[in-house]
Amino acid sequence: MRGRIAIAPVLCGALLAAAACSGGGTKPATEDKNTSGAITVWLQTDAQTLWPQAVTDATAEFNKTYPKVKVNVVYQAWTDHLTKFDAAAQARTAPDVLEFGNSETAQYIVAGALTDLTADKSTFENSSSWLDGLIQSCTMDGKLYCVPYYGGDRAVTYRKDIFTAAGISQPPKTWPELLTDVRTIATKHASDPNFSAFYMPGSYPYGGLPFVYDAGSQIATQSSDGKWQANLSSAEAQKGLANWKELIDAGYRGDRTKTNLNSYVQLVSGEAAMFYDSSGQMAAVYGAKGNPALKDKLGTFPLPSPTNAGQPVPPFMGGSDLAVPKSAPHPAWSKAWIKAFTSSSAENEFVAGGFLANSKNITSDDPLRSAFSAELAHTWFVPLAKNWAQVEKDQIINQLLVDVATGKSIPDATKTADAAIEKDLNQS
Repeated sequence: MRGRIAIAPVLCGALLAAAACSGGGTKPATEDKNTSGAITVWLQTDAQTLWPQAVTDATAEFNKTYPKVKVNVVYQAWTDHLTKFDAAAQARTAPDVLEFGNSETAQYIVAGALTDLTADKSTFENSSSWLDGLIQSCTMDGKLYCVPYYGGDRAVTYRKDIFTAAGISQPPKTWPELLTDVRTIATKHASDPNFSAFYMPGSYPYGGLPFVYDAGSQIATQSSDGKWQANLSSAEAQKGLANWKELIDAGYRGDRTKTNLNSYVQLVSGEAAMFYDSSGQMAAVYGAKGNPALKDKLGTFPLPSPTNAGQPVPPFMGGSDLAVPKSAPHPAWSKAWIKAFTSSSAENEFVAGGFLANSKNITSDDPLRSAFSAELAHTWFVPLAKNWAQVEKDQIINQLLVDVATGKSIPDATKTADAAIEKDLNQS
């Protein structure tokens, strides 16, 4: 889903707009291979811990073209990197390349803070096959403002041994089969009040919202006059939420107001047969904080659609993008480093690190990751609205899902959520 937002002028005094309004220095007359200088790249610590060699290799490749340019990579934390960027932009010390979470880009695109990369798109490797949910987060009004970096969608991870003990030899391929298997496993473990056949707590937007998209609706759409209309009270969205509630009722035991944080713990402890989450959570089951002995006991499968037989429930596409702040004094250098860091070689390292490449054409041969790759053509993304971050901050979707999960009327819960979403998205 691609939002349609007109780029509006923003006062330079605001931190958010500082990146767009600051001069950032004078652009050099030339940026050929003999030009000396330096660029600063801000990446999240994922790169430092999961694929440091890709960072080193990208800089080495960049230096083949610009041997006299030093690349300074600074690692940031998700919790405060935007605050730091706003402050750096206001002080005219913004980085030359910046990593954004793909739900963070809209506010900076609207502010005019990012360089238009439309004319450069074809120069980035695999740009014709970028993941839909990532390219949507970089695109507004037909123009490209960032480059997809890596992604992460969701599938079902399950314990084969728990399935076998319940007499189930294969993972379900249809919605009726899923519900039957969930109920069979739940019945077998009926004496354990802490056991969930399907771990799906209520405060989990990327667990509940996929069912809205599966039923043919979406969170919100923007009209030609720029106003946003929330769609969660539509008949389709309500049906999707009812399907989600049916799954919870069949397989989840426990506090329905909880988030999905650390889903992997449930499979490690044996208190759940399956969960719907990222490949990172799947890998954590047999990782350092999990139990390595469980790797051979795990399987994955796409969550079957209750609406479209033979199709998966469309998963949310999370991930990261790379952008060039408008204030960057050496945009050609910035683009060249991004090109090197998003090459096919680098993207394969991101896949090895447990995530999805930015391209549909680069996948893992690990059978446990096949379910995640199989869903790439069906992913969705949040509305590309300048105020979407406020919707998340206000926990509107979380509250809606908790209300539905705990038995509140779906028409009433969605009506309340739609009003709150429209208030946030349409505020000036």
